[in-house]
Amino acid sequence: MDMNIREIYRDENVLVVHKPQGIETASEENNNTLEKKLGVIAVHRLDVNTEGLVIFALNQKTKDELELAFKNNLVDKTYQALCFGMLKISPLTLKGYLVKDARSGKVKITKEKDHPMAKPVKTVIKFLRPAGDFNLFEIKPMTGRTHQIRAHLGSIGLSIVGDAKYGDFNMNRM
Repeated sequence: MDMNIREIYRDENVLVVHKPQGIETASEENNNTLEKKLGVIAVHRLDVNTEGLVIFALNQKTKDELELAFKNNLVDKTYQALCFGMLKISPLTLKGYLVKDARSGKVKITKEKDHPMAKPVKTVIKFLRPAGDFNLFEIKPMTGRTHQIRAHLGSIGLSIVGDAKYGDFNMNRM
């Protein structure tokens, strides 16, 4: 196993690893993914530039059960992000609709369902502490949509440090 990929837990059905930044969790087009390197089945994904724990199934039955658990919000997903900006209220529950734009590879958050393909999103954000010139937040996506955290934070003026897609481009250059 790659030295940057740490195995956290394994049994006969499940593998949990710490995924470093810079590697894709899974993809049908890319053969250089964590899923393919480890010979396992991805149950969920983290963005390429996100590090954290990823759960993999070691058989189809476990994959089906874990996917159902994710779909029914039985898995508690908690993230931390270093951001530019601050909340006026904490914790804050954000609700809206996410629309994918396949051409740009980005998503957009709207307050109203103004597109037939819009999917509801809900994210809970909590201020943890200042961290130098930035602030550290705990984020709990109650739905699991593509780029949900990055886009939802960006929609309220919080941008994740180093996020080139939804972040504050001027601040990231400093």
